[in-house]
Formats: sequence, structure tokens, C-alpha cells
Amino acid sequence: MPFMEDVHAVVGHHVQLGVRDGDEVIFLERLSAPKAVINYTRIAGRLPMHASSSGLVLLAHGPADLRDRVLAGPMRAYTANTITTPDRLRSTLADIRKQGFAWCPGHIHEEALGVAVPVKDARGAVVAALSVIVPNTAESRAVTGILMAAARGITRSLPPSPLIH
Repeated sequence: MPFMEDVHAVVGHHVQLGVRDGDEVIFLERLSAPKAVINYTRIAGRLPMHASSSGLVLLAHGPADLRDRVLAGPMRAYTANTITTPDRLRSTLADIRKQGFAWCPGHIHEEALGVAVPVKDARGAVVAALSVIVPNTAESRAVTGILMAAARGITRSLPPSPLIH
């Protein structure tokens, strides 16, 4: 939570932490502000993996069978910017693995930009996605570095897995 609070203090909009639950992302925590940009998620809310920045990060780093299921299934369009085709989804997931973050302008709502980064455990496995929902404007582009720094802090603060010797 302290890392999310720091990000929130800088961006002044929504900061959220999501994990994979089956074929969806579920949001475990969210910080918001009274005049923040529109955001459809809430604590314990769910979204399909293909549509949100958090879901895309988790999908990009998830197991191959999960990707296959999402690629084969219907992909609901929330806006004209939502990813709805297997080819575009494959390309986006490859970009996320290469660049280290998901960038989703207008994917859930035209006025909102979702940006998410992976949170890893001590073994380097992606266990969560840290994201912000900010206005879909050029001024919002600085959030990626802030998120990456916070995700590294969360990773360092996680206790070591009992499986690691």
C-alpha cells in the first residue's frame, strides 16, 4: 500500500493492483481521488484480460494455455480502441513483454488511459499488475516510470517464497 500511495500522490487519479483469477483480472486494491478520470473498476471488480492494461500485463506473462483461451474466445469491445482480434492481441502481448508495460489509451473508456506494469515475486514470476487510470492526454505519458519504480519497490518488499532456498 505505501507504494500505491506514493504513486497516487504523484498522479492524483486511480492507482490499482490486480491479479489473475481464472481468465479475468480482479482488482484487490484501488486508490482514487474525487475528481479523477472515469474508471469502471472497483475493489473486487473484474475485467476481461484482453481489455484492461492490468489484464494485458498478466496475460502477456501468464501461461500459454491462458493466452490460447483468450485468443480463441470472443473479445468484447468497450470502445473502438479495445483489442478485439487475435492478431492485434498477439502483437500487443509481444510488445508488453519487450517494453515492460501495457499502454491502453481509450480501451475501456475513451477519456481514460490505462497503464500497467508487472509486479514480480522473488523468483521473477509476475504475480500482479500495478496500474494507473489517468486522463487520455499527452501530459499523462510520464506515469510509466513512476509505476515501474513502484513495482520494483513492491517486488523488493515481498517476503521470499518458502520454495526458494
